[in-house]
Amino acid sequence: MEQIIEIIEERAGWVAVRKPAGISVHNTEKGANLLSIMQEKLGCSLHAAHRLDSPTSGVILLAKSPHHTQIIQQALTNATKEYTAILRGVVDPTEGSWTWRITNKGEGFRNPRGRKSDQVAAQTSFRTIRSNKYLTMVNLKLGTGRQHQIRKHAALANHAIIGDLRYGDRRYNYKITQRYGIDQLCLCASKLELVLDSEELCFEVALPKIWSTLF
Repeated sequence: MEQIIEIIEERAGWVAVRKPAGISVHNTEKGANLLSIMQEKLGCSLHAAHRLDSPTSGVILLAKSPHHTQIIQQALTNATKEYTAILRGVVDPTEGSWTWRITNKGEGFRNPRGRKSDQVAAQTSFRTIRSNKYLTMVNLKLGTGRQHQIRKHAALANHAIIGDLRYGDRRYNYKITQRYGIDQLCLCASKLELVLDSEELCFEVALPKIWSTLF
């Protein structure tokens, strides 16, 4: 598992980092989560301006004060967030939108949509980047921000994300691990564009190197 936390860019009020897969932003013991690791590294207090699931890698912004947290959160309401994922099977059509209604909380393999009474509108756009007979790498954009949205929508499309132990087929993921050595969720918050302090910013990260073994 890749555990290197890369600093993408740092300013007076915030720092953009590349979070590895498998590290929680804050919900684990001190010294084992992203915030505490980066606070020790930078020697200052940090606040999570937004979230990424523990299994998800990619761009995340950490604020250096509650004031900058509010500024970043406001900027994120109009931000463009792009994700890259590797899905099981060949996705056809090669681009489009998933619009299944889902809940705004974590669910399970048997019912990713959750209870009907709790479901809300959700929209995820997808575009194929590359594929082979068994897998498809896609670019994804969120039209809404529901919990586990991409993971749920991919599962509902019968193209669960490789390495998704919550919404995917555990036996299939075990075979992938045995054959390719991949034991992480193949979902990366690969690009974030937003306007912060009147400046247009774009943060991009490289995909985890281990993904290349699948293609």
